[in-house]
Amino acid sequence: SKIKIMCSYGGRILPRPHDGQLRYVGGETRILLWQRSISFGEMMAKLVAMVGRSVAVKYQLPNEDLDALISVVCEEDFGSMIDEYLRMEG
Repeated sequence: SKIKIMCSYGGRILPRPHDGQLRYVGGETRILLWQRSISFGEMMAKLVAMVGRSVAVKYQLPNEDLDALISVVCEEDFGSMIDEYLRMEG
């Protein structure tokens, strides 16, 4: 089975002028569809190929603001991200 992940890159997180809430500005956003069995290394290689440079991976938990993004830097972090995805999905 596959997972669908929204990936934004090339922009910045900035406060909105009227209320200070953080938002993502600029860059590109794509919806990516990957096998659930993808490894952290495979995911990083695909992201680098898509973006054309090294990337930092972070994800947002439901009901959390952009100032609470969680970094993904290893296989264990990636597993936690997938667990959160599956928890949300089901």
